Amino acid sequence: MKNYKLYTLLVLSAFIISCKITDKDQEIPITVDIIDSENPPTIKFEVTEYNFDTIAIGSSISYSFKFINNSNSPLLIHSVKAACGCTVLKDWPKTPIAPNGSGEIPIEFTPKAIGKQKKYISIIANTRPATSKLYLVGEVVGI
Repeated sequence: MKNYKLYTLLVLSAFIISCKITDKDQEIPITVDIIDSENPPTIKFEVTEYNFDTIAIGSSISYSFKFINNSNSPLLIHSVKAACGCTVLKDWPKTPIAPNGSGEIPIEFTPKAIGKQKKYISIIANTRPATSKLYLVGEVVGI
């Protein structure tokens, strides 16, 4: 019985300690000194509209919108949102992008309806204007 209490105490202690350990020390801090409100960064995309031409319903396409921070201050992408559930956002840079640095926003599009399509993705960042839009256009045909 005494060993059971000791074992329980050790497991509980390990659990409490592990709850305190986080990877916050690994994160790059976003502070006011890296945000320049007078000269905000500009995000320059290679293309803002991707034409996927014609695809069959039920199939999917993948594409990455590539961009550059075309300014002298760090670019912070706050969020990226798709207008519909047919567009899945794979990932985007979550850390500051240095001046003249680059990145990409990969997506996967699986259409749910046939016909001409024009779907958009909104990017909210510390740019002026704060919201940028990217577009997927093309036609979806039946099987």
